[in-house]
Amino acid sequence: MGYYMSNTNVEKTASSKLNDFILNFRKVIIAVVAVVFAAVVIIAVISTVHSNNVEKGIAAVDSITYSFTKDAADISDEDLAARQSAALESLSSLTGKGGIVGIRANMLAADIYFQQQDWTASRDAWLKAAELKKSSYTSPIAYYNAAVCSENLEDLDAAVQYYENAVNAEDFLLVDHAYFSLGRVNEEKGDFDSANAAYEALVDLHPNNTWADLARSRIIALKASGNIQ
Repeated sequence: MGYYMSNTNVEKTASSKLNDFILNFRKVIIAVVAVVFAAVVIIAVISTVHSNNVEKGIAAVDSITYSFTKDAADISDEDLAARQSAALESLSSLTGKGGIVGIRANMLAADIYFQQQDWTASRDAWLKAAELKKSSYTSPIAYYNAAVCSENLEDLDAAVQYYENAVNAEDFLLVDHAYFSLGRVNEEKGDFDSANAAYEALVDLHPNNTWADLARSRIIALKASGNIQ
């Protein structure tokens, strides 16, 4: 006679085994659950701390900006110089940070150095801001200004590189000006084919604006001088 176990007995046996397993290994289960919970808590805390740090960093940059720019048009050159020095000193703890805080801190520092005509320091800060997040909308702005600094340093090769970085970015509002500047600097270098290419790219991109008209005039001048065919 075979042994028969009803569904009820099967269910009770399975339930008993599950209960025995939980009782025997409850410490392990509790430990695993605790680790998982702790990991979730740690992630949440890190996220909160990161968010708080970003907010604090942005607030710090905003405070420095306000102190630096408040009634700036009405102060003496000596007071402006003092504000510039104070702002740069305050920014020194923020320019090494990543993300939006580092970008904004470096852009403000770059602007101050630019006002001081310290082209090397300004360029370095613009480049740091650009490279912290190359996908950011601020990156082509920073590259463009790094190119301007390079021109002031008479470093035309670098100026070409940074103008190219700017024009190759998406949705750059000053792309027409950057293309024309790229052509102009290449002309100054004597690289007339590259200058023509930049001017033609500008004309193709936005044929009906003032920069395109200027680009056409330069193409005509290059052809008239025999520098391009």
